[in-house]
Amino acid sequence: MVVRRAGACGRVEGMASVSGRSQRLLAAHGKGARGRGAGLACGAGGRARQVTSSSSLGFLDSSTPSSTYGEENNILAAVGLFEEEVERNFSAELQSIQKMEQEKRKQAEEVNRMITEAPDAYAVCHVAKTHWRSFDATATTRAIAWLAKFSSTLQGTSGVQEASDAEAESLVAIAGEAVKRLRSLVEKHCADFSRRDLIVLLGGFAQLNWGLEPSLADRVRALVESSQLEKLRPQELVCAVWALGKSNGKSFLSKKSLERLELNCLRQLAGGALETPQMVQVVWGFGQLSHRLTCHEWYEGIKKFHGADSLKSLQPSEQTLFAWSLSRVGLCNDKALGKTLLAVFKSSLRQYDLVSMNTMLKCFHLMRVRVSSDLLAKCEVRCLQCMSKCSTEAISDFIYRCVKTKHKVSVHTSVYAENTVNSKIDQLSAKDMALLMWSFAKLGHKPKATFLKRLENQFELLEMKPQSLSLLIWAYAKLRLPTSKRFADAHYYMVWKDLAGMNMQCLANIMWSYGRLRLDVPNDLHAELMDHFRLHISECNSQNISNIMVSCARLGKAVDGDLLSRVEQVSSRSMAKFSSQGMSNVLWSFIKLNHRPSQDYLVSFQKHFGASIHKASPQNIANVVWSFAQIRYTPYESLMQSLFDKVDSKLDTFSEQDVATLLWGCGKLKYRIPTALAYKFQTFCLARQRKFSLHDISLSLWGFTQQPTEIRPEVLQAMYEASMRHLDRNFHAEAFVHVVWSLSVRSTGGLNRGAVLAERYEGDLLETVQSLSGYDSSKLLCSLSFLGCMKPEICSSLMRTIESRIHTYDVQQLQSILNAVEALDPDVLGELDCFAFNMKLNEAIKSRYASSSQQQQKKQKH
Repeated sequence: MVVRRAGACGRVEGMASVSGRSQRLLAAHGKGARGRGAGLACGAGGRARQVTSSSSLGFLDSSTPSSTYGEENNILAAVGLFEEEVERNFSAELQSIQKMEQEKRKQAEEVNRMITEAPDAYAVCHVAKTHWRSFDATATTRAIAWLAKFSSTLQGTSGVQEASDAEAESLVAIAGEAVKRLRSLVEKHCADFSRRDLIVLLGGFAQLNWGLEPSLADRVRALVESSQLEKLRPQELVCAVWALGKSNGKSFLSKKSLERLELNCLRQLAGGALETPQMVQVVWGFGQLSHRLTCHEWYEGIKKFHGADSLKSLQPSEQTLFAWSLSRVGLCNDKALGKTLLAVFKSSLRQYDLVSMNTMLKCFHLMRVRVSSDLLAKCEVRCLQCMSKCSTEAISDFIYRCVKTKHKVSVHTSVYAENTVNSKIDQLSAKDMALLMWSFAKLGHKPKATFLKRLENQFELLEMKPQSLSLLIWAYAKLRLPTSKRFADAHYYMVWKDLAGMNMQCLANIMWSYGRLRLDVPNDLHAELMDHFRLHISECNSQNISNIMVSCARLGKAVDGDLLSRVEQVSSRSMAKFSSQGMSNVLWSFIKLNHRPSQDYLVSFQKHFGASIHKASPQNIANVVWSFAQIRYTPYESLMQSLFDKVDSKLDTFSEQDVATLLWGCGKLKYRIPTALAYKFQTFCLARQRKFSLHDISLSLWGFTQQPTEIRPEVLQAMYEASMRHLDRNFHAEAFVHVVWSLSVRSTGGLNRGAVLAERYEGDLLETVQSLSGYDSSKLLCSLSFLGCMKPEICSSLMRTIESRIHTYDVQQLQSILNAVEALDPDVLGELDCFAFNMKLNEAIKSRYASSSQQQQKKQKH
């Protein structure tokens, strides 16, 4: 038993010694050899254990006598022979591994040489497609770097165009296969890339517009989040920021990571290690990453090392890129930096193209840096030089930028822009069309009919968003351009299609434009527009409500009373937010739509309009007086005094229509105009009598008759002559009645002007007298009777009209008609049954009195 244990112990020691020698031998070789050597050692050890086991079974069986020392030596000898065989096999295997490694190194060197010597991107792709198995991490990095170097060739700008169709198809196929191989190799060798390799790969992927592989993105994120950023050279750091911005690095970088990246860039900037082009790339990269930079430190670094002289050394495209990037990273609040950029822009203007110039003007607007008119005029000259070679987008953008900076573009530039866009109308997009027409409207430039026709044809082919639809029709309304039915129908359809997603600003602009153009909006579309307004009225501001209401009044479309009440409630609560124009427009619209506002609304209106009277325009004041007169509402004396104080001080700014409306409104309200102001009104009418329309003359004359101040003879004569000029051109029965009535009231002596008019236009009056309303018929009957110039035919027609509408007159009107008939000469009445007519008038008067007394009794009972 002792011998058996000793033998077993010897066998264990022998195997241990074999294993130990194998491990010492493997330790002397490289990484690849260690792996294979370990595998062989394990295999050898397994076989050794098998041999030992079989020997034990042969020599140390339990049924045999105890072993001797000689037998044990035989076992050790067998084990030793096996170990020598293992060592010989391992040496041969190791030599084979070393030979393979040498071959791979030669192949890798050859691949790297082929990549370096490749003349274009397709040659690099051919190497990647053919020898991808020989690529290591270094070759993969170099191939992608070389592809980025030849990125324009890879996109087909030279190699493919010069080849035949078959060759071009083959080249594209090779490139596609090579790209797939390279991206898979990046995944395979991702753990082996060095820090510099990561930066090169990141830049290559960005230059080639490839999306980062997940593993590569993880390595880049780990690099940014670690302290290794401080070890990067300035050029590597700049490349990293630029590439992250171009590769959408914000999708996998946290805010903390971006702050760490910014801190390292700021250190380089503060130390003066960044050149001006590198600084521009860094700012651009952070702009693409939507990362707001720390303003003060960056301002100091830029001012210290990158002043005007450094920025002037940049190309215009780089200057534009820098200005645009500043606005993206929040560095647009420093006026000194903005003025520096403006000086650089001014000195380099002749080298700018139109797109870059537009971008700079936009950036100056964001920086709130004023561009002088002289410089903008030079920009116009540069625009004219570049316009023929530019797209319609750049031309539209330039005109729009000039308008935004409140620069009055010259007529020559506007016409040249119109002609150039007309020649490229097929390129005009929906947005550019809307902006160009909006800009023309702001400039007051009316395009030619040929341009508008081509524009409308192009409009039908486009898909417009609500904002573009509103800007386009607003421009038509502002310029009062003619709108064809085809264009209007196309606009109706597009508005109807996108109505659900339309905001209130767009709706208000569209509705205002429809009203200004007096378009025949389909009833179903108008109903849907009003429903949309009703649903979103809480989102409207005061200007939206004002524009929509004015549009409804101008279009003459019926509006639901509930909606008008809702508008009244909303506007009454927010009356303080309305401008004087908005308040007057809403009140005017209510009256036009036959909606009488409540007493609470009118009280609130007078309070707020009186407070903002100093901002009211002449038209606003005239509309307010007209609205009160229409509903026969007597406003506060303080408000009327404030209104006419403003009229007295600004009368020269009022139009003829505004003055006529004021005179008529005061007559209806029985408001006594101060004597001094009444004489001013007469002087105004005398000076501008040739600009008064016939309707304005009739309103003004009637208004003068309602005031106690006598009309000066020269004023009356001037208005009389002006009315004849209008009636000679175009006879209008209603205006004729008002003028004659006014002249009859003031016919106290001298020339009987009303009678002259009645005789002069007797024929025209006979043709149109039957079309007069009951009110105008009664006025004409009274006027001609008092003037003593009534004709039997006219009298007969007027009496028939009055008799048919006798139920519409009040007591005072009936009494005036009765007095006029009784004053007529018997020759005028002729065969007319005057007695029967008078009896009907008397019965109507009695009926009105009886009805009035009954109403009074009911009021007393209540």
